[in-house]
Amino acid sequence: MVGAIAYGNWELPIDANIFGIQSTWQGELRIPFACHIRQPSSTAPPNVSFHQFARLPAELQLRVLRFCDKPTLFQLMQTSHLIRIEATKLFFSDPEAWYCVEGEWLEMGGHPSDVLHDIDFLRCIQRLHVECGFIGGETWTDQNIRNFWRRVQCLFPQAKYVMLGDNFKDRSHHPVGSSTASWPPPELHRRVCQLCPPDINVFVSILRRDGRLKRTLWRRVTIQEDDNETQELDECQNLPGPSIIVPHKPFCGQVGTCQYLWSQDWAIIHEKKALRVLRLAAIERYHFYRRHEAFACPAPNCDTWFERPEEYTTHIVRTARNHDDSYVLPEPYQSLFADGEERLEQLKQRHREILEPFLKWWGKFGSEERKVAEKEFLRELEHNPLHGQGEQFSKQRWLSTMQIWEQE
Repeated sequence: MVGAIAYGNWELPIDANIFGIQSTWQGELRIPFACHIRQPSSTAPPNVSFHQFARLPAELQLRVLRFCDKPTLFQLMQTSHLIRIEATKLFFSDPEAWYCVEGEWLEMGGHPSDVLHDIDFLRCIQRLHVECGFIGGETWTDQNIRNFWRRVQCLFPQAKYVMLGDNFKDRSHHPVGSSTASWPPPELHRRVCQLCPPDINVFVSILRRDGRLKRTLWRRVTIQEDDNETQELDECQNLPGPSIIVPHKPFCGQVGTCQYLWSQDWAIIHEKKALRVLRLAAIERYHFYRRHEAFACPAPNCDTWFERPEEYTTHIVRTARNHDDSYVLPEPYQSLFADGEERLEQLKQRHREILEPFLKWWGKFGSEERKVAEKEFLRELEHNPLHGQGEQFSKQRWLSTMQIWEQE
């Protein structure tokens, strides 16, 4: 399902920098951290050194840092103490960098051992995107909402901006024919924002049907009338770009191998989805970016004609899944997407090469190999701080997770 593909993808550059980008099941793009800090392929770094930098006065060094791009700032975060501190400040203050985490994790307690996130990295994030599966139901009581915000403050102490994303279509009843702009957010969304700590700028992102699923973004504002102060949600005109997937904690031992395999399973699935989304963008970009070449749907028995950008993508979203498979990519993009498919095959092969020895070590259910492996696995969970983080881990939860590796 790709019902929530963002508007404007066709305006993005379609080049080798798309490799590694992932997509949610709804078709919204996500940028893995490794892609976020990757040097653009079109700008090869110059083969020069700036040995005099360390001799500059401190204020000039800081001035230079402000002109550095994200990949350079990240590299500078690994250098001397002074440079590291200032580069880190600049890196995380990027107003366009929103880092996404799963809302369900925070709703269920936010235990560091339950996710693959690098917990030290989370503590530096200033703009946080919490992807909530569904903001609704009986679990979203005032007390649970307050607990949710306490966890956010504990795990993300530097967070100044938090965007809650409801990934299910707004189910509120609205007048037939009314514009989505006139729909106020559901009352529960308003309540979640009202209970957010005052020192956090909170936003809520809602999916609504408007031709195809479209996001609206709302921000909590304070309204002062005489002696009364109220909090309302005001609609924002601009939406942020794709959020960034936070980096993983280090993978080590057999538990780390399991985590790596699990994460790569999902990465391959989401990268494949992203290639489909970007394929649609490439087709529209070819026809409408700095030119205007209307075209027809190539699917059999479909006579739809596309005169403007977004029409083709909307058509694909609202019709049969195989309509886009009928379109042969424009020649300038054919080799690029062929390379993308080949890259996915290489990732799958690498995954198999790691999975096979892991399954051999894990053994079959009931075997002596399995009993020994389970003991080693649980011992790692209990004693490795990367997994337990000083908390009481759930043996049953981890062994249930391991069922995905059961051999036939």
